Amino acid sequence: MMGLVEMEFKKSKILVVGDVMVDHYIYGSAERDCPEAPVKILEKEKEENFLGGAGVVAANLRNLGAEVRFVSVIGDDSSGKHVLELCRNTDVPTDFVVVEKQRKTTLKTRFMATKPEFKMCLRVDDETRKNVSKETEEKIVSKIEKLAKETEYVIISDYNKGLLTRRIRDALLATGRKIIVDSKQNLREYKGAYVFVPNMHEFCIAAGIPSSNDDKIIIPNAIRLQKELGGLLVVKRSERGATVIDLDGQRSFPSVAKKVLNVSGAGDIFLSVLTMALASGKSIDDSVKLANLGCAKAIAKRHPSISLDDLNESSVS
Repeated sequence: MMGLVEMEFKKSKILVVGDVMVDHYIYGSAERDCPEAPVKILEKEKEENFLGGAGVVAANLRNLGAEVRFVSVIGDDSSGKHVLELCRNTDVPTDFVVVEKQRKTTLKTRFMATKPEFKMCLRVDDETRKNVSKETEEKIVSKIEKLAKETEYVIISDYNKGLLTRRIRDALLATGRKIIVDSKQNLREYKGAYVFVPNMHEFCIAAGIPSSNDDKIIIPNAIRLQKELGGLLVVKRSERGATVIDLDGQRSFPSVAKKVLNVSGAGDIFLSVLTMALASGKSIDDSVKLANLGCAKAIAKRHPSISLDDLNESSVS
């Protein structure tokens, strides 16, 4: 693996279009039982805010050296202001983030126990999932048409929160760029993209099969779906790593994770590393191996993130 990562990625211009959100973490000890209900009491110690959703992709692309163009939508609210502040703190440009009145910016609050072990106790989502307005839609399309001319790769981070409308999806597919899709909508909505990167849940829905991670079920259905979609198919399979399906057949690459603290955002880390590797001329196989390594490094942290220094370390902790 060392031969793969003793390098720096090409400083690529990458366009990220997707649903941004705030990941709000509340940490505390959870060693006492609540007398009112069969739950633990979380004794709050501190709280932090991070970029979430497509923001994780954009921020970690910046960590890896990319020149990022970021297109998203936020509400005119406190969480929207947090998004802009967090973008500035992570050197993600906000010039192309549209503010929509009356829209609620997605806020995910995670209650994290630090004792007796580090784990999530509860997640609370506060959001609007309706489609963006027609006015916002036209602004987004205009930005995509302008920015796509400056980039070779476009990442779509579709959390199905209302940004990626049919009009915007069609505009993205019409750019002629190499589009890498991670979507909670049906993958067929992006037919014609360059690479599809679903997780197991998204893949099973698209393939029309019951939830499974069994090779005997996954592989033949992945081959069938890849033929239908046309692009490269990379299925993220959690502890089983990732499976690649293309015209050369199917290959699976095992996870190299040894320690798991927090898997939130792991798929976004995978997407960031995969795209950077492809944009730097790596093969799909080597790119997936690097993405697996990036995930292993990221989920060993309390808040997943990845950097070149992480990738250049020789071992997975």
